[in-house]
Amino acid sequence: PDESRESQTTPPASRNDPSASDFQFMITGGYRPHTNDLVKYVVSLRMGKSKKFFGDNHFCAVLRQPLTTPIYRPLQSPQAHAQKINGHRWNAEEAGEKQHHSNCRSEEAYTAPQVQKGKIAKFDIGLVLVKKDLNLGDAVASMPLYDKAPVAGVPCTIVGWGTVIQYGPLPDEVINGEVKVLPDTFCQKLLGWTKVGMLCANDKRNTEVDSCQGDSGGPLICDNKVAGVVSFGTGCGEPDSAGIYTDVYHFRDWINENSCPRRPCPTLTLLTLMQLLLAFLGFFTGIW
Repeated sequence: PDESRESQTTPPASRNDPSASDFQFMITGGYRPHTNDLVKYVVSLRMGKSKKFFGDNHFCAVLRQPLTTPIYRPLQSPQAHAQKINGHRWNAEEAGEKQHHSNCRSEEAYTAPQVQKGKIAKFDIGLVLVKKDLNLGDAVASMPLYDKAPVAGVPCTIVGWGTVIQYGPLPDEVINGEVKVLPDTFCQKLLGWTKVGMLCANDKRNTEVDSCQGDSGGPLICDNKVAGVVSFGTGCGEPDSAGIYTDVYHFRDWINENSCPRRPCPTLTLLTLMQLLLAFLGFFTGIW
């Protein structure tokens, strides 16, 4: 790949100037654009109520297209072998400008299973199905999934409300960071893992740029498509390290199979149509 390719969302020219008013040491090592065109693709998933301060019950997520189903890290459940997770309620607040937002409630949550030596483990990805359609527009939008396996060197953008430093405070606005996908061999050597369906990324010139607590489930955006989901890392912005992401392309079939139609036909309507069809066939059978 062309290492000189510029990211779809470029940081401000003053990014490396700590005294600049638009420079924010967040996500970590990220920046706050004057106009953030990516914020409309991010949602804030929150479980229950805030405990100590507003937003401390926050999860991060991304809207995919054409369905309004956030993709984010798997939900914890005592039923380790269950694909469908019940018993929890999440509030999803769509992102956008402070004046442009909408609340919705989730209905069901699913995680992707993995069979290993007769046991079912879980990948770090899940789907949340919302009860009703979201109001998409200029401030709230969905993003398509990456349609190919991410190649090393591809420039990407991470977006989220994660802490500014490890175990630090949360920002009040979405923060961006620029990274590049790393070769699998680099990730295996550096981090010692070989898990299928995962990828890693960082900024080799500035390893402080990284996702952190609160960014989990947020998008890794490459070529204006969702290529990864923030999973975990060794600290936040540590030297000679990288962030670990779930490879969305690897799970595209599972995502499509477990996503509901845009406007599903109600069961009652289907039954009524079937009854009418049977009656229609029975009528003509009687004539003949």
